Amino acid sequence: MFKHFTTSDLAMIAITLDEEEERNVQQRIWVHDILLKRHIEGEFVTLYEQLSDHEEKFFKYFRMTKIQFNVLLSKIKNTIRKKNTCFRKAISPREKLAVCLR
Repeated sequence: MFKHFTTSDLAMIAITLDEEEERNVQQRIWVHDILLKRHIEGEFVTLYEQLSDHEEKFFKYFRMTKIQFNVLLSKIKNTIRKKNTCFRKAISPREKLAVCLR
């Protein structure tokens, strides 16, 4: 009725189950690798600071002055604030506004 497994059979079953579990874990990606570097290499991080130093370029890019941008940001800042989690860093209200305006 019941098959008796040898020690080597049980070892092979355990190895197979471990490999299958590893494949399943690797397939579940919360944040893609491309987005992991967004806070260092992303367009907002690299470009926003440079645009802030040049009012004319800032205006061409966002179609508003830095003052207008900051006034608009202050009006929406408290309504869109998210918290960082251990899984991912929240996108700042300033970055959300910049993306929306673009």
